[in-house]
Amino acid sequence: MSIRREKLILLLMVLMPFTVCTTVAFSQSQLEETPSSMSVSAFFQLNPDQQRQHLYAAVKQRLELFDNIAYSTQNVVFNPQQNLILFPLDGPFSVPPVTDPPTQMNKEYSVKRLNDSYHKQIRQVWPYLPRFDSNPVQESEFFYDASRGRYQRMTLVREHKQAVIAPYEDWVNQEDRLEYWGYGTTKTRGVYFLSDAAHALERLLWFSGNSQAPNESILPGKLNDLDTITLTFKSDLPRQVNQRGSLTVHFDPQRQFLPVAYLLERMEYRDGFSRVRWFEAMRLLDAVQQQGHWFPSRFQWLQSGGLPTADGLVAAYDVKVDSIAFGSVSQDELAFTFPAGIDVTDNIRGVSFTADGNGGAQGEIQGIPYLNLTYLRVLLRRYFPKTVIPVTIAGLFFIGWCMRRQRPLTDFEQAV
Repeated sequence: MSIRREKLILLLMVLMPFTVCTTVAFSQSQLEETPSSMSVSAFFQLNPDQQRQHLYAAVKQRLELFDNIAYSTQNVVFNPQQNLILFPLDGPFSVPPVTDPPTQMNKEYSVKRLNDSYHKQIRQVWPYLPRFDSNPVQESEFFYDASRGRYQRMTLVREHKQAVIAPYEDWVNQEDRLEYWGYGTTKTRGVYFLSDAAHALERLLWFSGNSQAPNESILPGKLNDLDTITLTFKSDLPRQVNQRGSLTVHFDPQRQFLPVAYLLERMEYRDGFSRVRWFEAMRLLDAVQQQGHWFPSRFQWLQSGGLPTADGLVAAYDVKVDSIAFGSVSQDELAFTFPAGIDVTDNIRGVSFTADGNGGAQGEIQGIPYLNLTYLRVLLRRYFPKTVIPVTIAGLFFIGWCMRRQRPLTDFEQAV
């Protein structure tokens, strides 16, 4: 009986990946058949399987726009000091007027992305600082070559230039709000809500016809006077076991299932009590049709380590998309060369040098490539959590197993 059960389990383990792939592949085959727009009532006249397939196909089409995209945005960043507990359902929040000197941060992004590689230029104007009697300006340029795992950053702050070559991103680069409309993995600093929605719909497709109820749901929604389609699913982080999150995304099927809002609340449960530990939300204000695709032209984004009250520390973004183009980026447009005279720290090889403006170094290179503490620190930071710790744990279990086999068995163990 136990042998038959083991065979059945092995058969299910073999067939499960093929079943999942077949379901997802079938839904992807519907991309060409998905209507560009439909009413909410027409959508909910479809059977549940058709609803999932239509919404999944629309989300995948929107994500594919980020495979080749160029855009520029203007961002106003500030603490709203308003009670925004009902955002985004209650409407947009007010943006402070322009003052002299400015009291909020302004960020300008110019981005070109080709699959996983990209080139970014960022200009940040900080609020007025009495210490400097001015508004500090920081200009940064980023380049990531996905095929080589190589990341370059160049920063200019008050005439001070510095450049870095590294295998990992800088946190400043992750502040681009429009990026979270595309592919990505949700971490603590932002939610890739469309990418997460695609995974949730894949789970819904997998549970199609299954008696077990999934943790995702598709229901009619309302955003002021706009009828929407809502997709609600879990949004938990692996390392935060005490927090449970729920993410709801509102789609407008009249505009190619354009996301018009999302709301994320992560609850923390301790000692029988619960509280909102993380609040994040977005609301679309304007959209345009570009090359046949509906795309945001202005949206507001909010993030808070609790409920966004007037006296809380809240990060608010008002984002305007100045330009957008699809399918126009080539690989040659992504790379950039460090200008002559700038000091470069290469954390991949563990050396530093002064750039010559032609992709090389002028003068002496400081440090021995790969044989220095800088390279060792980067290596440990990149591979220690993913490789060294699991291998060490597995090695300890193996040593314990070997030691157990060498000791004589007890009478009970021999009987078993």
